[in-house]
Amino acid sequence: YYQKAFGAFASVVNMSVFPGNVFWVDSGQTDTGADTAGFGVHPDAPFLTIDFAVGQCTANQGDVIFVMPGHAETVSAAAGLDLDVAGITVIGIGDGAATPTITLDTANTADIDVDAANITVENIHFIAGFADIAAAIDVNADDFTLRRCRFSESATDLNALIWVQDAAAGGSDRITIEDCQAIGLLDAANTHFVNFA
Repeated sequence: YYQKAFGAFASVVNMSVFPGNVFWVDSGQTDTGADTAGFGVHPDAPFLTIDFAVGQCTANQGDVIFVMPGHAETVSAAAGLDLDVAGITVIGIGDGAATPTITLDTANTADIDVDAANITVENIHFIAGFADIAAAIDVNADDFTLRRCRFSESATDLNALIWVQDAAAGGSDRITIEDCQAIGLLDAANTHFVNFA
């Protein structure tokens, strides 16, 4: 992680935990951040979206993306967020109302795709903001881990029919879901929280 000290540069410590690149994402830093090369390597000049940060990662070297407290991102189309670089970890920082959020809206096909193996997502609040989203997280690769995440619906009839979908039989082995919360799943049309094909 980064350690800040007054009058000094931030430094990376404990590379045994995060041996690869470390990127930072914060939608609230529009004045000092950008989805542009040269940003994202310091929390004071972060990338603005997780999807852009994923594209800067290198496969299977232990890259991690830290998502800052209060970050808010919207997914409005199929594969609007594509986790397609193997071996990365996305970690949200913050608790309660400060937990980073990803809201799915605009179309019932809006989803987050997991298209590479060995990906972990931790401490993100996923929110359904459209009616009958078919499958919010579409898992198409092996060894996906979802840990300490929260799932909710923004209102009655704004819902995900399925939150986590193993896309095809044999398409994704060894999915792990740990210590997650599904809150206020209000709509009678909901079918599964997790569905394994």
